[in-house]
Amino acid sequence: MNHQPPVWTFLPGLHGSSELFAGVQAMVPSGVDSEWVELPSAGDQHYAQLSQWLDEHLASGRPRLLIAESFSAPIALRLAASRPEEICGIVLAAGFCDAPVNPGIALLPLRPLFMVKPPKAALRHYLIGDDAGEEQVSALRSVIKKLPSSTLADRVRTVLELQERDNPGIPEIPMMLLQAQSDNLVPWEAQQRLEACYPHAHVHWIESPHLILQRHPKQCMQHIRDFAESISQAPETTALT
Repeated sequence: MNHQPPVWTFLPGLHGSSELFAGVQAMVPSGVDSEWVELPSAGDQHYAQLSQWLDEHLASGRPRLLIAESFSAPIALRLAASRPEEICGIVLAAGFCDAPVNPGIALLPLRPLFMVKPPKAALRHYLIGDDAGEEQVSALRSVIKKLPSSTLADRVRTVLELQERDNPGIPEIPMMLLQAQSDNLVPWEAQQRLEACYPHAHVHWIESPHLILQRHPKQCMQHIRDFAESISQAPETTALT
């Protein structure tokens, strides 16, 4: 049994960058070790390959709490399935277990769509909320534009190809879902499918657009702290040995 405190590992959304985690970073409790993953901006962007990349780049042998945003939810689930002895908990923020929108979109030529600067109105509507400040929208736009259009298109196609059967079953590992109640990107039906796929998960619905960790870092971090504390106080199980 490893009695070390877990490291909190944050996995980013579709943009693949830790830059948008500034608000969350400031609220990580004192004394908690945290790490902020940057997904590779080149190479194969399918979930199987990204999960393998993460497994190869994360140190092993220490308990770990995975906190995955949106796009990274399937990556966190795969890592937990491959490292059940060290993953002590999973938090999925605005996550999904299958394609949240019509998979037929994958047949479109996606790359040209991402070669233009994303309209602020679209970013507000689908990601950060209509009431988001200009600074938040500009920061989001800047992070997205740093990513090659080909990589962004590949990641979107990866999401659209995702099927529920691709996600591993991990009932032994504690899980929490942070669901965005006003999510215009991941519809209510997709969020319900995620809950049905992992019925043992604790669920918290927050009045928020899709980027729930960016818009409500204080509320989300309070839930994460409470979840981490509940894990530390729980009786030992085979998932933690």
